[in-house]
Amino acid sequence: MAASSVSARSRLRWVAPALLLALIYAASLTVYGLSSREYIEGGPFVGGDDEVIVLVTTKSLQPTTDRLQAEVTISAGADFLHANGDTLNRDITVSLVPTTSHEEIVFHAGTTPTTIDTEFITDGNAAIWPFDRFEVNPMVVEAYEGLGADRELVPTGLLLDGRVDGWKTRAEPVALDADVSRIGTGADVTFARTGGNLIYAGILLLMMATLAVLAAFVALQTFRRKRAVDTDMLGWMAAMLFAVVPLRGILPGSPPIGSWVDIALTVWVVSTLVASLALFVFCWWRDSEEPSTAPPDL
Repeated sequence: MAASSVSARSRLRWVAPALLLALIYAASLTVYGLSSREYIEGGPFVGGDDEVIVLVTTKSLQPTTDRLQAEVTISAGADFLHANGDTLNRDITVSLVPTTSHEEIVFHAGTTPTTIDTEFITDGNAAIWPFDRFEVNPMVVEAYEGLGADRELVPTGLLLDGRVDGWKTRAEPVALDADVSRIGTGADVTFARTGGNLIYAGILLLMMATLAVLAAFVALQTFRRKRAVDTDMLGWMAAMLFAVVPLRGILPGSPPIGSWVDIALTVWVVSTLVASLALFVFCWWRDSEEPSTAPPDL
């Protein structure tokens, strides 16, 4: 009976950690699935015959330069199309704010609207990775019929589409002041990192911290003479030190050098590894025997 009881307790000691790991794994997958859903609120817009819908398709976000790459085209109402329903019967000028590459895009009469690359200016701070958020606040679009001084504003709608890998998008329509636009439209667009990015970043940072803890533990135990000096451990510690560089390099989103994560973790991990290596070298020098200089016995 006693042996059976000990065996049962031994199995229970393994079951509890296994269940905990399974729960953590399931929770990480759940968080990834829920937070990685991409959604845009406030659209799509239903366009009328006298309205021009501006379609903005997001492509990529550059956190370090505060730029959002996108493609722009239009869907014009029946009043702006020839009888064939495909080509424009007048020039349509689209104004986008805030952009860098194009302030105004012209779709000429007699042509089918094509897709134009553009670049929006975002507002954010990449240094607080992975909790950085970027906003286009607001994204304003206006459509005009005609060119130059004779052009006139027409009712405009905004339709946001596309996806940016590693980011979840939220867009909310906003009311524009008369000073900004009379009959244009706008939306506050916000980008935040997905749950998958946050989970992956957390795992990599935990791995980096674990390397430092392991190296410090070995060095301290050797310094206290709890364990003998093994010179093979010098190579192991040096390898862990160089492992930090690739781990830092594959952090999702490539945070810029000098981000808070470097000040809060990376520098301390590297410092701990170097200090542990130096302490282990001291223990080797302290405890190893000097080579004998006496002539060998004949």
